[in-house]
Amino acid sequence: MNMDVLADFWLAQIVGVGPVGKSILEEIFGDIRTLFLSSSDEVYLRMKKNAFSSIIYNERKNKDNNGKRRYRIPAAVIERLADPADRRDIISEYERTKKQAIIFIRKKDTEYPERLRDIPNPPEHLFLYGRLPDPNKKAIGIVGARNCTPYGRDMARLFGYRLAQAGMVVISGMAKGVDGWAHRGALEAEGETLAVLGCGVEVCYPSCNSKIYRALKEKGGLISEYPTTYGAMAQNFPMRNRIVSGLSDGILVVEARIRSGSLITADAALDQGKDVFVIPGRIGDELSVGCNRLIRQGAIPVLTPDDILEYYGITRSIDNSSSLSAEEQQLLELIGTTPVSLAWLAEQMQGSYANTLRLVMSLKKDRFIMETSRDHYIRM
Repeated sequence: MNMDVLADFWLAQIVGVGPVGKSILEEIFGDIRTLFLSSSDEVYLRMKKNAFSSIIYNERKNKDNNGKRRYRIPAAVIERLADPADRRDIISEYERTKKQAIIFIRKKDTEYPERLRDIPNPPEHLFLYGRLPDPNKKAIGIVGARNCTPYGRDMARLFGYRLAQAGMVVISGMAKGVDGWAHRGALEAEGETLAVLGCGVEVCYPSCNSKIYRALKEKGGLISEYPTTYGAMAQNFPMRNRIVSGLSDGILVVEARIRSGSLITADAALDQGKDVFVIPGRIGDELSVGCNRLIRQGAIPVLTPDDILEYYGITRSIDNSSSLSAEEQQLLELIGTTPVSLAWLAEQMQGSYANTLRLVMSLKKDRFIMETSRDHYIRM
């Protein structure tokens, strides 16, 4: 067993040691392997001896003469670093995660996503269920409100489907609302999609997305910088947003309040030099304020998935609607990106309800349209 990998895996289990904390520990011990092999007494002794080294920057309260924010390794973290039980159990935990097909990736490993290496505060390590997205494909991060409207739900699903169908990788956070619907759309298109979690990859959060979670394990990917069984906590989600944008070429904001995690992701994308796309919203709508303000600040408004594909020079597959019957073609022309009811379609077709239902089921089966809610359809 590679001792350097085991030492890094051990440190990855200790929440509270970020990139700054790791650099402090490497300064004190030389490398993480030496820290891992040190006795409890030696850990305490070195940390006490290097008390000034363990206070660098990033703490809000006390600032040094240069105005830098200082950082202190918390006492609870030092206790875990010195705890012999953690070291005894780490080999069995490492083997357990391997049996679960969870991949541990360090920043120094060749498997580490290149797109993350140059972002501010890149994760030191990642835990992966499934597979990483193809680095040669364009990737779009789709984010938005958890308590989205039916319109936001339909747009997230439609954009997820069409962009994945065209060969883009859809990345989101598997949160309730827009995130989950974007993943669902990409999965329905049998495209590539990856969820960046604010918890460990063995934790399904929220539980309402359990079907998506299982599908991503088999057909996509789940990734996190947190220990595999670590629960979801509010402070984790703003941190994971930088990974969503870091893995993406651009971010699409579907619905967002004036203060929301979606806007944090958009800010991270701008800091990383990524494109920011926005679906415009209705003026005065609470879930549209954040989106419309982004547009005013220079984000790119998009009205259809084709706007994003055209921006990146991606050509959609040829429309095979020419193979449809005259009735199917007529029905398809009545369906756009705004949901319409089966009853309305039957009225417009001036035929029997049963015949319209047959045509709708045929178009749905061939993935020309999708059902957004009971007996309501939009065009794919």
